Amino acid sequence: LFMIPRVSKDDETTSSKQPHPPKTPAPYEINNSNYSNFYNPLLKSVIVPSPYKVDTTGKMTLEPRFGGLLWNFTSRFCIMSCSLIAKFFLRFCTKSTTIYNKEPFVRVLMDPNRTRPILTVANHLSTVDDPLLWGSLPFCITKSTRTIRWTLGAQEICFTNNFLSHFFALGQVVPTVRGAGIYQPAMNFALDKLNEKEGNWVHIFPEGKINQTSSMIPLRWGVGRLMMESKNPPIVVPLWHKGLETVMPEERDNPFVPILWQKVVIAFGEPIDLKDVLTEFHEGKAE
Repeated sequence: LFMIPRVSKDDETTSSKQPHPPKTPAPYEINNSNYSNFYNPLLKSVIVPSPYKVDTTGKMTLEPRFGGLLWNFTSRFCIMSCSLIAKFFLRFCTKSTTIYNKEPFVRVLMDPNRTRPILTVANHLSTVDDPLLWGSLPFCITKSTRTIRWTLGAQEICFTNNFLSHFFALGQVVPTVRGAGIYQPAMNFALDKLNEKEGNWVHIFPEGKINQTSSMIPLRWGVGRLMMESKNPPIVVPLWHKGLETVMPEERDNPFVPILWQKVVIAFGEPIDLKDVLTEFHEGKAE
């Protein structure tokens, strides 16, 4: 579902008329330490927003001008503030907020002995899905960088000027160029975070854009790359939520002001351990 793209005959005809770019490795060809296959013409005209930097191989790093303790303190303050605002909104600005089955996820996330990374996936209903979804979790998750999510954010929306770029970087959001494919620097950065020893948490919206219809659209297969190429197979936790599309509907006069007193439902799925399946697949034992 996540890893096999479907190509129509029309797509094949169109692609055959265009010059072929250098071949990139398939998601199952593991090459975590080398980004030499990085290539996408769309990215040549894109300026990577500070404080993120990208080298010639496509490897992205976070290099703030004022790093170290000052950056960490400011980042923690920013994340805690957003968490409190999200909690306040869910508690006092909605008609009701119903949360299902969050305890298994919280146990896995807060486990002090956990060495595996966590990958959460959710449907994307509005521009406020993140951080409002995490307002449903205990405030104690903001006390450690290990239990604070990294997430991908659209560069043309979240990183449009210097202030917003630093604000979202402080909030552990990674600038992503939509349409640039699964081998772009932002995906490399997310994969690096999953591969760190701390057991980081990465969140992704597999639909790739806001979808306020009643059904899911085809999922982008970048989430498949994160699962397949992680050195330590992540624990996958799916989420499904409803109601935030009425809080921030796409078609309205003022797109920046939320509509209050709506019903919100957030459901956490059971944590899924794919370690055995991925191990068998990499060893050629799974089909």
